[in-house]
Amino acid sequence: MSRKLLTSSAAVVLLLGVWTLAGSAIMAWAADAAKESANVQLEEQKETYDAHRPYVKYHFDDVEMDFVLEWVLGSTPFGGCEIGEAFYTAGQIKDGDPRSWQEQWEATAQRVEAKGREFLAAGHAISAREALIRASNYYRTALVSVMPDDPKFKRLGNKLRSVFKEAAKLFDPPMVYFEIPFEGTALPGYYRKVDNSGKKRPTLIMIGGGETFAEELYVYIAPAAIKRGYNFLTVDLPGQGMLPLEGKFFRPDPEAPLKKVLDYALQQPEVDPERLAAYGISGGGYFVPRLAAKDKRVKAAVLNSAVIDEYALFKSMPNAKATPEEIKQWGAFKRATAGVVSWRWGLDPTDISGLAEANQGWQVDPAQVDCPTLIIIGSGEYANEEVKRQQQACLQALPNPNKKLVVTPEDLGASSHCVGENRSLMSEIVFNWLDETFKK
Repeated sequence: MSRKLLTSSAAVVLLLGVWTLAGSAIMAWAADAAKESANVQLEEQKETYDAHRPYVKYHFDDVEMDFVLEWVLGSTPFGGCEIGEAFYTAGQIKDGDPRSWQEQWEATAQRVEAKGREFLAAGHAISAREALIRASNYYRTALVSVMPDDPKFKRLGNKLRSVFKEAAKLFDPPMVYFEIPFEGTALPGYYRKVDNSGKKRPTLIMIGGGETFAEELYVYIAPAAIKRGYNFLTVDLPGQGMLPLEGKFFRPDPEAPLKKVLDYALQQPEVDPERLAAYGISGGGYFVPRLAAKDKRVKAAVLNSAVIDEYALFKSMPNAKATPEEIKQWGAFKRATAGVVSWRWGLDPTDISGLAEANQGWQVDPAQVDCPTLIIIGSGEYANEEVKRQQQACLQALPNPNKKLVVTPEDLGASSHCVGENRSLMSEIVFNWLDETFKK
């Protein structure tokens, strides 16, 4: 071999070594930066409770935007997302820009919907159903930062629902879309029974929180329920989904509409009235114990996490602690998402700081919740003193000896709000407990 060739080979090896060292250094720096970001989020959570904190960096520097991406990615095992679709979309978005977020998620939703319709036309019902469910969830994701006075809000809301309803018909047996009359409006929801056997089975009623749509609650947990032999039912309450457009906002007595939901559930012949569970996430951690305290038809309650004093919780949040001047300095995406939540309580979307006062007097007495109760919460949320206080106070006051608190760990990627980033673990904890409870 010539000296020139040897020299060239040595140069290549040297370059590869330099690149490898550089690459290792960059990866180490990125890992350290991500760890530092997670540590900062955890420390800030101790003082100020922010539900929208990711404790792992997924893509965006904008923390609020990264949390919503985490929420979408978390739906992957239950059919709400594909990793490739999500990260392609994220790569097209201008970090922190709500309009860019809306445009790119809607574009992805349209592409996936088109594939679903192509599959349906070719007679591939399962492929069509799966694509349409993802498309619906992407339309929902696009809607996160859309202000309610923007015509796009109603358009995207109607779109995510219509696409999901089409997908619902493609299950076997079909998932039923229903509307429950309530105080001049209708509460929209979905019911999916396990099979056509007619056998009475345990049933999970899934209730969301301060910014959820019934459709996204399906991809939160429903497939896990069905494969374990649980019928599944979910619904939008006043304040959720599109109902605020009709002037139906959150209310301190959610048990009023929820009693109508129980009536509907118990009319279904496959629902075993002795094995009826209600599961509430986020604000649903207030709605479900209010229901269970008032209506003994709930035979088991799951709270993720427990909220026994809404006012105290909201007072510990950034929207209450920050001054109006500080709120103006928030990123555009955070201001938009926070404004939509305020609107769901009947406030002007610009009145972000007024949300705490809107929850004055919203309390539940856990001593009146006498059914078996599971509390589940991510370790990141549990780090906040007010959140921890409410979990412990709820647990101690619950009168039924079948009560349990589970704090899910960071090292299993299960530290965030509603354990939304590890839904497999969340479902395992929930259904293992329910299986044991309903065997007794």
